[in-house]
Amino acid sequence: MLAEKRIEIVERVRAENAEIRINTERALHDQRRARKRALCNGRRYKSGERAGRGRRPGAMRQSCFRLRTGRAVARRSNAPELRGACWRGQTTWQRAGMGFSIDNLRSLGGVVFVFAVAWALSSNRSKFPWRIVLVAVGLEVVLAVSMFALPPLRALLEWMTAAILGLQAATIEGGKFVFGYLAGGATPYQVTNPENTTVLAFGVLPLIIVVSALSALLWRWGVLEWACRGLGFVLRKTMGISGPLGLATGANIFLGMVEAPLIVRPYLANMSRADLFVIMTTGMATIAGTVMALYASFLYATSPDAAGHILIASFMAAPGSIAIARVMMPTVETDASIIAEKAPRLYRSSMDAFSRGVQDGVNMLIAVVAMLLAAVAFVALANMLLALLPDVGGGDLTIGRIFGWIFSPLMWMLGIPWSDALVAGELMGTKAALNELIAYLNLSQVSMDAIEPRTRLMMIYALCGFANFGSVAIMIGGLSAMCPERRDDFADLGLKSMLAGLLTNMLTAALIGLAPLGLLQL
Repeated sequence: MLAEKRIEIVERVRAENAEIRINTERALHDQRRARKRALCNGRRYKSGERAGRGRRPGAMRQSCFRLRTGRAVARRSNAPELRGACWRGQTTWQRAGMGFSIDNLRSLGGVVFVFAVAWALSSNRSKFPWRIVLVAVGLEVVLAVSMFALPPLRALLEWMTAAILGLQAATIEGGKFVFGYLAGGATPYQVTNPENTTVLAFGVLPLIIVVSALSALLWRWGVLEWACRGLGFVLRKTMGISGPLGLATGANIFLGMVEAPLIVRPYLANMSRADLFVIMTTGMATIAGTVMALYASFLYATSPDAAGHILIASFMAAPGSIAIARVMMPTVETDASIIAEKAPRLYRSSMDAFSRGVQDGVNMLIAVVAMLLAAVAFVALANMLLALLPDVGGGDLTIGRIFGWIFSPLMWMLGIPWSDALVAGELMGTKAALNELIAYLNLSQVSMDAIEPRTRLMMIYALCGFANFGSVAIMIGGLSAMCPERRDDFADLGLKSMLAGLLTNMLTAALIGLAPLGLLQL
């Protein structure tokens, strides 16, 4: 019943998206026709002016009549950007049909703002790594454009979305066998309220176990290792970082923020503080593959293409995190010729990988359930205490409203409309103070008409990272266990790496906000 309900929701969302796409194409067609007529009438208007100077008032009157006709067509086409431009015979910088607005330009200011904040927090403001910043931004733009524009890569993202749906369906079948109706199986009673039958701990979160086991197998078979090495090679050649640093950065896209440094564990003791900071920042700015599918399943009802966008966000965060880390902690030239040795063998056999992957997934599932329970309980307790205070702005004071007030100006700076900034700020504050899992859950519960589609898409990118206070403790503890002699460095860089991770996620969202929404559809 749960699967049927989910399929019904997905089909309804697809139908609505198809209708929106048809209406958009019609509007674009009308706008293109209006633009051509406005350009044509503008040329005739100039011809009429010359005719007027040559004492031919009839030609000028005819051109003015055609000009008024073009303005009327532009007005009927619902293209306000043409109204002030058609009299000149040209459009303004805001091209009709491309979906550009002042919000897109403000996203450009958001990119500058993010790097300005990183520079303000820098340990050496006199040394700004211009080359690394420009290369990183260029890589992110090229990566995003390639993913959205090239058919093979778009097909790959569509395949990944289908694969995640397949994993989710397989997990539901396994859950039905083990947990019965708690995981969506047949109920022993008549259901009167089917939309409330989903049990998060039994019906959704077990996906972590399946993905964890699959990730372990892919690492054992060398698939993930070669993917990490490939990305590390690209980063090493383009950004001039060392081999171990590039390998660790690539691994952070697929592995967790503690598991990825294990690959370069022999190098941690001799790494500079700046290189350690890059590894920690990348861990904060990305998410693990084990939860990537989980978050995509949360958002599928409102964002069917969420899996592809989350994957793109993780890839874009890799060069972005290096740039932000280098701005906040510049370093001397790194010996980029150092090549990481072959990654250590994590599993002895495929069966060992499967069993250990399942065990790791179970541990993660228990931790996620406990964390969700405690976090939601503490937020509810805080809201109860805040409710004792006088009303503010005509309503009770809550943690969500406080987060919204604090982060809404930052979200507006990134290019999100002010009408959506409060909701976006609340989501970003939830991610920073609690974690991205709760933030994605809250985003999935935001109705389709509550925020604009562009805002929803930008928030998928802005929330895609482990940067929160809880992750600081996890990272310091994990890295200290790997390399005890650098414990003091890990502790000193913990909070700073969290801020760098947040800035990286904001940078990714701002770069996505530069493009019109029509170009960001998968």
